[in-house]
Amino acid sequence: MSHVVTVISKTSQLPSNSIDEISKFIDTKLNLRIVSVKILSPKKAIDFLIDLHGEDDSVEKHSCHCKEDQIKINEIIKANPFDDFDLIFQKNNAARKEKKLFVFDMDSTLIKQEVIEMIAAYADVEDEVAKITTSAMNGEIDFKESLRRRVGLLKGIESKNLWDELKLKIEITPGAKELCKGLKKTGCKLAVLSGGFIPLARYVAGELGLDYAFANTLATEVNESGVEILSGTTIGEIVDGTRKAELLLQIAKENEIEPKKAVAVGDGANDLLMMKEAGWGVAWNAKPKVQLVAPSCLNSDTLKDIYYILGYNDIEIEELLN
Repeated sequence: MSHVVTVISKTSQLPSNSIDEISKFIDTKLNLRIVSVKILSPKKAIDFLIDLHGEDDSVEKHSCHCKEDQIKINEIIKANPFDDFDLIFQKNNAARKEKKLFVFDMDSTLIKQEVIEMIAAYADVEDEVAKITTSAMNGEIDFKESLRRRVGLLKGIESKNLWDELKLKIEITPGAKELCKGLKKTGCKLAVLSGGFIPLARYVAGELGLDYAFANTLATEVNESGVEILSGTTIGEIVDGTRKAELLLQIAKENEIEPKKAVAVGDGANDLLMMKEAGWGVAWNAKPKVQLVAPSCLNSDTLKDIYYILGYNDIEIEELLN
């Protein structure tokens, strides 16, 4: 089965010497032979089709048919990052494009902000909340514990108009609308599985045309002055990494989709379990520890670049969007 190394620029333009630089890396570092080069985008993305056996056809030395060998190649790629572009190694078969389910994290993935930090600004505790968020996304603190700590700091914030105000501040990540529009056209089911909060998850789902939205619910209470405020707790089951993975499998089952035809996209440690359950995962501008273990990494300026991971070229992308 053929494989491919896809190169995607982290900016709007690949360096002029990219092909030569990557060809040398594939030959000397990965010890693989390039069969052909396919331009997906003249400015942004290139596919390098790979001969996995090499010139001497030595299975012992060059074969990546087994999972262990593929892991080794990805480890080499991640141990030798490039400043200007990402490398993604994967099988190059029909399944590369034939995805049926995409699940996304919300904060710092589908949107540019961390919602809980936006809420924290109302109580002037955003710096404290941000520190806990960073630790959680790096996997240094259990997500449920981090959420409990952060939500506790929100106690007392007036909540009646909170979500309407936040909707006006939300910034959709560049390329998210184009990506979701095209994926829907291919028949994909789309979901946001967020460790954030359900009012904004539903709002983002509406903006992007997603089929599902799951997130946490902040509890409220009425203070002595009769004003509705956040109580500093949550209601119901917490959407953490384990729950995200369960929801991916649940949505797949409801729609009779094989999990291997699903893709999970996120930036934090709590997204790794759903990436493991899916057939493929994309760490989007993710925390360093997440990038080390995710199936693929994308550190570009637009989510639209995920199309290149799936093997679409610029002409095909344009057709999807028109």
